[in-house]
Amino acid sequence: MVENHKDRIIDEIIKVCEKVRTPAEMIERLQVAKKENQFSKAVEGIKDAIPESLLIDGHNPLTLLYAALSKGVHAKTDEQCLDLARDIRLVLAELSERLVLALKDEDELKTAVSRLLKS
Repeated sequence: MVENHKDRIIDEIIKVCEKVRTPAEMIERLQVAKKENQFSKAVEGIKDAIPESLLIDGHNPLTLLYAALSKGVHAKTDEQCLDLARDIRLVLAELSERLVLALKDEDELKTAVSRLLKS
């Protein structure tokens, strides 16, 4: 699922980068990663190109997800697979919340500034 939505996730990360005025070099790396067909290469290319506001406990969430998903699950017990699925779900949910919050905060701030300038 994460690999299938890679482009969409990276698009949202790029939006946050543009909002927080991330250096153009980082945004370019994200755009290159989006075009990459291999998920592992995409993640490797952007391991340090994520805005700080999206890091989870100081870690790139895509790197965390890739590490969890790249390990073979066939050798794991059902209980271990369920634990892994829960962890992946939590990291995805947290990333989603951070993306929404980062974009929302900036929009709200722009609206507030605009209203103050008009008054």
